[in-house]
Amino acid sequence: MKILVLVLALLGAAGIATVGRYGSLDPCVWLDRDAAGASGLPRLVARAQVRAKFLLDGIANPTPGECLTAWWDLKASGVAPAKE
Repeated sequence: MKILVLVLALLGAAGIATVGRYGSLDPCVWLDRDAAGASGLPRLVARAQVRAKFLLDGIANPTPGECLTAWWDLKASGVAPAKE
């Protein structure tokens, strides 16, 4: 029972931190914001670049899982955190 409470507390803290940083629990929003922060471009332009990369891969409407994978790849490339 203690482990369940601990896991729930950690999930809650992670959710609050994510919403505090990105304003959303949607990985596509995280990807857009971090791509803009990495490139120094306005968010609208960075979002267009992200969508174009998905289209080149044959993905017209990326799922949250696909956005999460792309976000992980972006983070693994050593990108600076998003700044607002």
